[in-house]
This record gives sequence, C-alpha cells and structure tokens, in this order.
Amino acid sequence: MTSYSTEILTRPDLPAPFRTEGPESIWNILFSPERLYLRGSPEALALLAGLPSRGLGIVGTRNPQSRSLLQVRKTVLELENTDLIIISGLARGIDSAAHQTALDAGLPTIAVLGGGLDQLYPRENQDLANRILGSNGLLVSEFPDGVPPQPGFFIRRNRFIAGWARAVWVAEAGHRSGALNTAKWARDMARETYATPCFPSDPHLAGNQRLLDSDHARPLWASHNLGVTWLDLAARISPSTRREKLQSDHCSVEENELASRVDMLTRTKGGATADELLTWALSKEWSPQKFFLALNATLQAERVMERRGSFASCS
Repeated sequence: MTSYSTEILTRPDLPAPFRTEGPESIWNILFSPERLYLRGSPEALALLAGLPSRGLGIVGTRNPQSRSLLQVRKTVLELENTDLIIISGLARGIDSAAHQTALDAGLPTIAVLGGGLDQLYPRENQDLANRILGSNGLLVSEFPDGVPPQPGFFIRRNRFIAGWARAVWVAEAGHRSGALNTAKWARDMARETYATPCFPSDPHLAGNQRLLDSDHARPLWASHNLGVTWLDLAARISPSTRREKLQSDHCSVEENELASRVDMLTRTKGGATADELLTWALSKEWSPQKFFLALNATLQAERVMERRGSFASCS
C-alpha cells in the first residue's frame, strides 16, 4: 500500500522559516487556523488551487433514509464530466456516500476530519480513506497527529467544508442535525446553499425545510439545479462546443426569447433571479438543460449580465 506523508501548511501571516503556505484562497475562511495538516499525493495537493470555485460541499445526517442516499448517488454521478471537487467530512451516512460516489464518478474528493489525521473516525471508514488517497484525493485536518476527535471539533471542521466550497448541499438534515451548522457557516461566508426539499411533516428532513422556509437555501431536486451556481456545469457544454457556439453569428430561438424576457424584466423590475427565469422557462416546456444553455450563451454574448445573483439586460 502506498504511504502518504503529512504536509503541514502554515498561515501566510505567521513567521515560519520553512513555511509552505498553499494557495491564499484556502486561508480565506472564518477563524482560519495557524496550520493545516494534509495527507495526499502531489497531484492531490494541487486540488487546493481549485478552491473554492470548484468546491461542492455535501453534508447530511449519519443515519439517512435510503432515498437520500440514492439521491446523493444519482446527483453526484451526473456530475462525472465536470471538474467539481466534492468536499465532505468522512462521517457515516451522507458524507460517506458523497465521497464514495465521487470516487465512482471519477471526481476528486476532499475529506475534512474532526481530529488528527492518524485518529480517523469512524474507524470503519479506513478503507474509504485509503481509496480517497489512492485516487488523488485529500485528507485534511486543522489538528496535529495524536489529537482524538471530539464533538466540538466536528463543528469546527464544518467551516472548512463550507468555506472551501462555492456551494454546499444539505442532502438530509433533521431538526437538530449538525449539517445545519455547515449551512450556517456557508451563509456566514456568503456561499450558496442548497437543500433537498421534503414531504410535508417529514421529520427526517425538517432541517432542510427550515432552510428553505427561511430562504437560507435553494431547493435541489437534481444536478441541473446547481446551474444557478455553475452555469457552464448545467449547460454541459464542452470547451470546443462552447468556442464554436461563440464564434457563430447565429442565435437560437431560445436565446432570443430569453434575452427578450430579461430585457422586459429589466425595464419593469430591474432584472430577475435565475430561479425566476428558470420558472418562466419551465412554463414554456423548456428542459432545464435548454434553459441553462441559453442563459450561458446570452451571458457569453454579452446580451445579458449578472450582478449579485440577478440577471439584467446589457442593452
């Protein structure tokens, strides 16, 4: 079995004669620690440069319903052709499903631990941790070797899952789930938050519904909903196809319709959110993919502009 050494990164503002700082973005979280301890290959360490722009945090209960596990697997597998990095906490349940499915989809994954790297918890996930390392993923902790996991440490590690992500998905959370703490960290650091909607009075997803009811999260039904955060992700346009599309003078009917809709909403109310535009597109029986393709194209062609989460006409 391959052995991986521990890399120690020191916060840039601290004096250290042999400092390895890592990308500046990994320190841009609330209550940034003095040091980080990482285990992984050199290729895995390069993942840090893609954070938070490529990071998707996935969190949830340690005792999920089977349908939540199925949704996590289905959604993450649909992301296999993207460059997203799946971030979670290596706990039982949703965390484990997120890491495992990321590996099955060929996506890189980062596990943030609530104790030292030599104090893996739960122990039953040792094989999963080895698989993460063997697939050029990372194990990360703010605690040195020898520090055992403690309940408060898991709360602290949640800020990394949120802060290193561009968006966090709460897959299943009860009323008092620790996943809600990750959602709070995401909100405090201005990260997008998604939550799986639930049936009325379903106690297993009461926390999800609370996030949605308070407008602290967007509903996530399937991978296309992530297009609010990553337009090119939902559009599924390969680089070559995107270049060909931008080089063409021809605009699709959908692009023209969408640009006209945004122009009208800009004149009447100053613009529209992606959710409002998606609702309009679905009412016209467009698929979510068609909508995000059109929205991405109009943005690239500078017919529509984005400002603080809303879209407005450039004309």
